Formats: sequence, structure tokens, C-alpha cells
Amino acid sequence: MAPLVREMAERFKATVTVLHAVNLAPEYISGPAPGTPCNSKEGVILFSPALQELRAQKEQRLNEFANIHFSGIRHSERIEDGEPAAVIEWVAECEHTDLIMMPTRALGKFTRLLLGSVTSKVLHDIACPVWTSIHRPDPAPALLGEYRSVVCAVGVNPDDDHVFNAASLFAHIYRARVSLLHIQAPSNEQDQQITAQSIKRRFDRAYLAIGGGVAAEVSVRVLQGDIAGGICRAARDEGADLLIVGRGHARDRFSGALSHLYSIIRESSCPVLSV
Repeated sequence: MAPLVREMAERFKATVTVLHAVNLAPEYISGPAPGTPCNSKEGVILFSPALQELRAQKEQRLNEFANIHFSGIRHSERIEDGEPAAVIEWVAECEHTDLIMMPTRALGKFTRLLLGSVTSKVLHDIACPVWTSIHRPDPAPALLGEYRSVVCAVGVNPDDDHVFNAASLFAHIYRARVSLLHIQAPSNEQDQQITAQSIKRRFDRAYLAIGGGVAAEVSVRVLQGDIAGGICRAARDEGADLLIVGRGHARDRFSGALSHLYSIIRESSCPVLSV
């Protein structure tokens, strides 16, 4: 997924932090605690010579990886000790990160029912947007820099403004067509039309706010039934290159929104941006 990260950085003129968490002694090292100062020296750990050599090898591999994939753009490499999710959270705060891009992985038929523990913790603990790759052992090659079709699920949680803003940004920057999805309880056709019109107006306002004028290709679909399944089916139907969903940071809806999000990321046929 490194080419996808590079394209995103070039498109938005962003700096990339290539991060690797070294967890050489998980029984004893948990990683930086939330609120640890960015210039803290508490994270300095004295390893045995063998572990020092192993850590040095990992740091060299990280530097080589970054030089291969991110030469010519602004980037830095960081290797930090501790549990990966804790390291990611701490570095994201220190770097004032706008977006975290990370892969998910499937390790067999049973474990495909679960998200990786690192991904789950990052989605739960970190407020900034998270972009996750396709959750399949054999992902199809992605179209680099061609987010031609964006599907955006709205109304799943209270944080719709963030979702509308993200969808309008990608529609504007990539000139993508957008399909707005809303899941609601079974209702009559008139109620569905009213809901669709309201959703379209909210998107138009967000698009206008970023200087996009009037978006050309925007459709609204009101779905009924299973939230995660309906969203993933719609994304496949639309041939989506990116699926945008909310994480529901309002505390009263947080756990419910995450349960849907985990299912969506597991089953999505395209990358998922959760905001």
C-alpha cells in the first residue's frame, strides 16, 4: 500500500511519517502512555546486545523501505518501542497527524471474522481519520490515485458533518462521482424521498463550503435492513474505489458505530476511510 500512501501525500502536499513499532519485549514494554511529552526520554530502553542488534536491523529495513517508496517527497522515519497501537496514538499526537493509513490483514478463515487487534485499538482510541486497506489475503490491485467512485455512508452515527466534509473533499479533489447512502427503518416512498433530498442538500452545502461550486455526479440511496451488509453491497454495486464512513465519536453511540465499522472494514471490497 506504500504507492497509495505516496499518491495521497503528493495529492495533498503532505509530509509522510513512516512509522514502525518495535515490540521486542511485550511482557515488559507497553509503549508511551497517553499524554507522554513528545520530547520525553522515558522511552529510552536499554536492550541486551542481541536485542539491540535486532532493533538496529529493523531500523535499517525501515530506512531502506522509506527511501525506496518515498524518495522525492517530504518524509521522515520513526522507530519507537512498545505496543503498536500505543505507539501509533502517541506519534499521531506528537506529529499532529491528519490521517493514519494502515493495512488490515486476514490470517485464515476464522480470523477473517476479526479485525487485527492493532487496527481495532487504533479505530477505538484515536480520533483522527483512519484509512484502511482491503481486508483480504489477495487484494486486487488498487487504481493509484483514481478515486473515481466514492461511496459515503451517512446517518449511521451522529458525526455526519465529518463524513459529508470528507466526501465533498474527495469529490472535489479527485473529480469523483459520489453515492450517498443512508440506512433507515422500513418506511414509505415519500419518507425516503424526503430523507434523500435532505441528505443531498447537506452534501451540497459541504461541497460549496470547500469552494467546489455544484458537484456534478451525486446520487442518494436510502437502504433498509442490515447496516454493514447494505453498505458493502452498495459499494460493490457502485464499483467504489473508496468507502467513507463515520466512527461515531459521540459517546452514547460510540460502541454501536464501531461494531458496524468493524464489519464494514472486514467485508469491504475497497479501502475504507473512517472519520
